[in-house]
Amino acid sequence: MSASQPPRSSSLPPRSSRSPQRRPGLRARLLAAAVAVSLPLAPAPVLATTAAPVLATQSSFLAALLADAGKVTPAQASSARKPIQDKAQGLLKAGDPDGAAELLAAEAVKRDDPVLHLDASEAFKAAGVKNKSKADLASAVDEASIGLDILYFLQDPRCDPDWQIVDSNEVSAEIRRGEKLIEDSNKASADLDTKAPAPPPVEEEKTRKKAPRDGRGLIAVGSVLTLVGIGGLGIMGAGLATGAAAQKDIDALADSLKNGAIDQAAFDAQKPDIDDKGKRGNVLTYAGIGVGAVGLAAGIALLVVGVKKRKKYRAEHGGASDSPSAMLLPALGRGSAGLVLSGRF
Repeated sequence: MSASQPPRSSSLPPRSSRSPQRRPGLRARLLAAAVAVSLPLAPAPVLATTAAPVLATQSSFLAALLADAGKVTPAQASSARKPIQDKAQGLLKAGDPDGAAELLAAEAVKRDDPVLHLDASEAFKAAGVKNKSKADLASAVDEASIGLDILYFLQDPRCDPDWQIVDSNEVSAEIRRGEKLIEDSNKASADLDTKAPAPPPVEEEKTRKKAPRDGRGLIAVGSVLTLVGIGGLGIMGAGLATGAAAQKDIDALADSLKNGAIDQAAFDAQKPDIDDKGKRGNVLTYAGIGVGAVGLAAGIALLVVGVKKRKKYRAEHGGASDSPSAMLLPALGRGSAGLVLSGRF
């Protein structure tokens, strides 16, 4: 039961109005109880607390009321409250402490049973903790207080011996339970005022370390493009060589035809292969020119910019004394020739 729910007065009247209806002969018993209270018949050490005057008055009133209820033994009272406690326990296990509290409180009023009042206090305390409701926790204190009033009365020697709803050996333990319930409920209510919701954890921003802008990337890309351009020059060279070889073959074939070494039929049979070889050479030459020109132009430009940035970065931030450099060197081998790009970044 949360604070926004309707008050439980519909099922549990205020303590000032929770007295049972008067029964026949009650006026005489009330008068006898008043006389008994006014006479110092015997000390009552159990009532020597801060609330002793109030409790003594309430106990005398209960004595007058309960004397008409007939004989009640602890075994009878325990047997009568067992089904109620079992039903309330089922509601608690189902996660409905509000329903359990209302059931126990209503039955406690009907039977003037202090044990059921304490059980209702426990259920209201559970509801208050679950719902974070100070109203439920206040109801827990009220129920425990009513149960304690009756228990203190049962310890009074003037209590009707025929109305023993709790075994005398269990009264002290129930009193301790009631006092603990009041203490815990008040503490839980105070905790609602002091506990503030914990702030959500602040996630630390994961900053990614950025690579230094020292021209290293430009130099790397420029180197790759320069190598591509050099490869294009190699393709161009291979195309030129293939074309030159095809031209040489066609010239030799024409001389053979002119000298009569071969006839026209042999010339026509060999000429298509030589033409195809020449065409392949032209394709390689043109492709190599395009790749070489673009690769070298872009690669060398990026290398120049990257080297400048590298020098500027090291001058501003400090670094090794050797500056990055790139060199284009010839490479000669058996049956091959080319260029090699080497650099230090």
